[in-house]
Amino acid sequence: MSAPRVRLSRSATQAARSGHPWIFKEEKQRFPPGTLVELADGKTDAAIGWALADDGPIAFRVLGRHKLPVPQLVRERITAANRLRSALIAEDTDGWRLVAGAGDGLDGLVVDRYGDLAVLKVYAACWLPWLEHVVAAVAGLPWCRSVLRRYGVERVDGRDGAEILHGPAPADVVEIREHGMRLLVRPYVGQKTGTFLDQREHRALVRRWSAGRDVANLFGYTGGFSVAAALGGARRVITVDLAPEAVADARDNFRRNDIDPDRHGFEVADAFAWKADRPQDLLIVDPPSLARDRKSEDAARAAYRKLHRHHGAQVAEEGLLATSSCTARLDLTAWRQIVEDGLSGHGPWSWHWISGEPPDHPVALRHPEGSYLKFALLRRRR
Repeated sequence: MSAPRVRLSRSATQAARSGHPWIFKEEKQRFPPGTLVELADGKTDAAIGWALADDGPIAFRVLGRHKLPVPQLVRERITAANRLRSALIAEDTDGWRLVAGAGDGLDGLVVDRYGDLAVLKVYAACWLPWLEHVVAAVAGLPWCRSVLRRYGVERVDGRDGAEILHGPAPADVVEIREHGMRLLVRPYVGQKTGTFLDQREHRALVRRWSAGRDVANLFGYTGGFSVAAALGGARRVITVDLAPEAVADARDNFRRNDIDPDRHGFEVADAFAWKADRPQDLLIVDPPSLARDRKSEDAARAAYRKLHRHHGAQVAEEGLLATSSCTARLDLTAWRQIVEDGLSGHGPWSWHWISGEPPDHPVALRHPEGSYLKFALLRRRR
């Protein structure tokens, strides 16, 4: 059966030709989510690509220029993504993102690896009719024993929780290896699909920067940055998070790495307002996303500015500030300016490091919306 043909507007044609994965709802033709459609230039009628119809503000999610049966396309792209991660990720690490949406040509899908467990999250209804093929492709990878689907995407799922789609049910807590560290993950209830894999390489950097320093890790969650700092030789690490259960897990992570948690500090507190007893040699500030939509952008800018104004004062002279943002609605240029504004009242500072997503979180060319992570190291000079 031939696929329906969709003639695009001029702007949508330009977007599809440039490689952008989204065609917005301006197109009049609507199809059931998951319908494979051929995209055509509305002016010349020339074929320009293939897409899956979706049911939200994004009408079509572009798969590429060449037609392939969707099950074959899914299998080939997941296999290729796994092969590349195996080459890019260190052998002593078994926690990484297998599928990063549009960056892997599967916009609206995320799959993360936690040891022998794969956790899937569906952000686009267009994948629901093809989900069995996604699961089969992931389950066929050599390391995969179980596939768990996490719910919580309101427009797609309409519910919270998780469901086993393949293999035995994982335990409530699983352990992964990350550059030699042992870290717990809660696949049923943890943040994202279980934990924050996108900060893995930044945790490794913090480990290198921590020797002999007093370190505070704000918005610490389960203490990944804290463990890295302690293993790197920090004198003392304070982990601060508003969630008691996260702080308890942070203590557990210290024990898993043969570090005595009683030699360090763990505080249940609002990281936005937290104050240190004395200036810190290394302060880590990694807040959650502060803007979900355009209406909250101004509030997010003000919050980041206030955050750096407050915590900049808590960094010792010649001390380091490792700061991060996962707010996609603020690009790197805007975020840097906000950080500079916040720190401007605390003497001279220097940027020492700026980076973004790790290699297992690729961003498709011409898809700036896919870029969200900012991470920087600054020094407070005398």
